[in-house]
Amino acid sequence: MTDDPDLRGVREFHQERPGAAPGALDRVRRRVQTATAAPHAPRFLLPRWAAPAAAAAVVAAVVGGAAVLGAAGDGTPQPGGPTAGPGRPTSAASTAAEGTVALWLKYGAPVPVPAVFAQLDQAAAGNTLAVPHPGELLCSHTTMLTRSGPSPSPGSAPATAQAGVRCFEPEGLLEVPPPSAGDVKGQSPAEQLAAARDGFAAAGPGWGYPTASWLATLPTDPDLLLAGFRAGSRGPAEVDDLTRWQQYGRFLARVDPLLPAAQRAAFHRLMGRLDGLTAAEAFTVSGKRLYAVRLTSGTIADELLFEPGTGRLAGHVELTVGPGGGDPVPVRQELWKHVFQPAAGWAVPSATAPR
Repeated sequence: MTDDPDLRGVREFHQERPGAAPGALDRVRRRVQTATAAPHAPRFLLPRWAAPAAAAAVVAAVVGGAAVLGAAGDGTPQPGGPTAGPGRPTSAASTAAEGTVALWLKYGAPVPVPAVFAQLDQAAAGNTLAVPHPGELLCSHTTMLTRSGPSPSPGSAPATAQAGVRCFEPEGLLEVPPPSAGDVKGQSPAEQLAAARDGFAAAGPGWGYPTASWLATLPTDPDLLLAGFRAGSRGPAEVDDLTRWQQYGRFLARVDPLLPAAQRAAFHRLMGRLDGLTAAEAFTVSGKRLYAVRLTSGTIADELLFEPGTGRLAGHVELTVGPGGGDPVPVRQELWKHVFQPAAGWAVPSATAPR
């Protein structure tokens, strides 16, 4: 029992680490305590920020400089103010550091939060949800940028850029282990997928195993939707606004490609009720324009990134305030794109494997 990796991981959550960002341990404990998945649900369509264990499922490759997001683009940061973000530093330790710095978002003008959600709802209503063809998987292609600890600018601390992809069966959002995956707790990739399918078959569609048809039945009245969300979530029904914001973000990241416009708008209305929200324009290194909606609580800020043209969720940023105070500085940034692609290219394990 003492060698179990999960037990070691839980113990390590409570150990102080040199160079850890303020609030980092609090964020980990908060995620463990407020996870929204059903007790016996499999891993879902989650970015790494949604659960500490998600990193083990990412096929990650370290990449350098602007290769992650494309060629450097324009975008002038706006200094000062609660929604202002870091810009390019005047100097960098090396060419590699400068390339990594270029990957951080550039923040622009503030935008009223109600106006942001209204535009997102209008965009989503004008777009038709894509429907997977038989044999297709829903795959999440992610680029991640991380650094350890807050500092005056993103270039002041070493950063790591990674790219990864995870694929899921659309019905129930069951994760399909990548071709290179090994055994996990004695189960082969084929056995892992078979066990997930058994769990879905036993439980049926729901908060733990979302399907497109089930999502279409969710209430569009925000109060009824909140009641259902609380009932389907693990943890206490009454939580602080930051925790609720993170829960909404995790759920939307899981189901975003399958969520109808009316239910998406209902979630936006729930999110808009929370205190401490600000919004601003944000630009990727390639110049793509996003809306960054941020909730700040104490030394922690949590930001969701949305595409104005589609209403879809496009990424997430974790920020923290250093000991000296000031504007929150990003310590983790993720941008993702969900696509349907043939399962043949992902080498789906056989469902008839030994169990």
